[in-house]
Amino acid sequence: MTRQHVIKAALLGGVVLAASPAFAAEVTPQRLLNPEPQNWLMNHRTYDGQRYSPLERINKTNVKGLKLAYAVPIGGGAGNEYNESTPLAEDGFLYVVDSWGVLYKIDGRSGDVGRIVWRMDPKQQAPATNRGATFWGNLVISPANGPARIIATDKESGKVVWETNVVNGQDRVRITGAPLAIKDKIIVGASGGDTGVRDWVAALDAQTGNQHWLKYTIPAPGEPGSETWKGNNNAWHTGGGAVWVTGTYDPTTNQTFWGTGNPVPMMDPYSRPATISTPIASSRMSPRPAR
Repeated sequence: MTRQHVIKAALLGGVVLAASPAFAAEVTPQRLLNPEPQNWLMNHRTYDGQRYSPLERINKTNVKGLKLAYAVPIGGGAGNEYNESTPLAEDGFLYVVDSWGVLYKIDGRSGDVGRIVWRMDPKQQAPATNRGATFWGNLVISPANGPARIIATDKESGKVVWETNVVNGQDRVRITGAPLAIKDKIIVGASGGDTGVRDWVAALDAQTGNQHWLKYTIPAPGEPGSETWKGNNNAWHTGGGAVWVTGTYDPTTNQTFWGTGNPVPMMDPYSRPATISTPIASSRMSPRPAR
């Protein structure tokens, strides 16, 4: 069963989900390694990024019978909005982020109505691409922009526990991919490369939001891969290498893999002479599309 079928089961299929206790269990590293079949605790569901569910109630023989059970309106009134967030699901509750960075907790346990339990509004000034959140402990951790931030929200109360500005000296940085929780760290990838940002992958402390490390996806002169940036234009300062989507993680080797997007400028022969194809900006790539 694909991820799309799981979400349809929760939102459209009218399946009655078991009621959760008053306070749901914390999302531990062990649960993230082995999520319960009915739950979707991170962007790809599992660290390998396969995005499949082991549930079998909806399958290729009955999927054509799905119909709308209810709808929950989310977003604002700008008229030019888009929702790209993968909903999280835990014991019948759904957590989804709209293009304004607003995080919603929705009670879908009845199967025939969705009730918004709380909204966390980061007060963005304009819509921006947002692909969702992740769980860690009793927190729902999601990105917001204008400025670029990572926000940890208590999943019971909807109150902000910590908020970390991740602009890192580049005002045009955007966070479009959902964070990835690994052990006691929250891994985040930056985008905004199309507007001249030198993008990066960083780790935040899951309890406090403090930044532990940051690794740029475009190498500076002398770093591995810098030889692919020809000429004396210092294009690596605004080189792109955006991290549009969430990476994956291999617990056996303790390595995380993040795909990168296009360099910038990518088609201007005056800024990047002799460039005839888009190079890979990072030596380790996730096998999923850049955007």
